[in-house]
Amino acid sequence: MNLYTHADWKRFRGEVIKLDGDRCVRCSRGHNDVVLQVHHKRYIPGRKPWEYAHSECETLCKGCHAEEHGIIMPTSDWCLLGTDDLGGLNGNCELCGTALRYSYAIVHPSWGAMAVGTDCCDKLTGTTDASEHHDKMLKDRGKLKRFVSSPSWKTLQSGEQSIVRAGIAVRISEADGKFYIGLGPARGKASHDSLIDAKIKALELIDTGEAADYLQKRRHKELARLRGHRAVGVTSERL
Repeated sequence: MNLYTHADWKRFRGEVIKLDGDRCVRCSRGHNDVVLQVHHKRYIPGRKPWEYAHSECETLCKGCHAEEHGIIMPTSDWCLLGTDDLGGLNGNCELCGTALRYSYAIVHPSWGAMAVGTDCCDKLTGTTDASEHHDKMLKDRGKLKRFVSSPSWKTLQSGEQSIVRAGIAVRISEADGKFYIGLGPARGKASHDSLIDAKIKALELIDTGEAADYLQKRRHKELARLRGHRAVGVTSERL
């Protein structure tokens, strides 16, 4: 689990900074001038970063944090822990201060963890993992947008929306303000709040192979049922 993108850490980190007046407790500079970080005055093995009293932590700017650790921030041996989509420019890179939507949690054995942007992540880890992840995410989003607005969606006489993708026919029906995905003759039980939500889920089912697996299992069940009926018919004739 990526502890430094966890919602509880974000909440706790924000609380510590707020309690310190949104300023570094050493140099008194605020977030408009510096990148603010939360420093644990001590670490207890097995305890999560947010499982501390507020008094056990303090707000430090990046420079004062470096001074506290008695080192200059290392420029190598960083590892990528995980990524987070903040849904908008709702974060800041803890290295350069740039506004972020996509945050990358990186960690160093002697420095700790930071949340940084794509370029800073690649620079510190010495990889292109962040930029490749970002490019793939943008590509996937583009594919999703093309799918939900594709002219291949047809409206059936029943009012259902239908499309064929990768050889799989998908139907989306509405009932009582909820939307349901149909594969083959069956309608799924899971409901979705909007047509867009249902289309997003439909693409996920197709791309992950879940839709194909479901249809294959359904065909096997139908064949087994037909064989059973034929066997019963033959037995009846003999009787």
